Amino acid sequence: MGKHEKRQRKKRLKKQVAGLIEQKEKHWEKLASGKFGEDYRKDTTPEYWKKEIENQQKQIEEKTELLKK
Repeated sequence: MGKHEKRQRKKRLKKQVAGLIEQKEKHWEKLASGKFGEDYRKDTTPEYWKKEIENQQKQIEEKTELLKK
């Protein structure tokens, strides 16, 4: 892997981490406000959003570890 490819990979990982953090914040807002939808479909329950937040946190940690390498 050349310098250019490493630089591109690092830049891509930084953008992914920033996007995941932004999504996590949006999910927290949705969870805090209680706006899930009237029908409470599977993807609109509070448990679903909590699980999504946990998954995003794991992805953030994995990608920051890759950035450190």
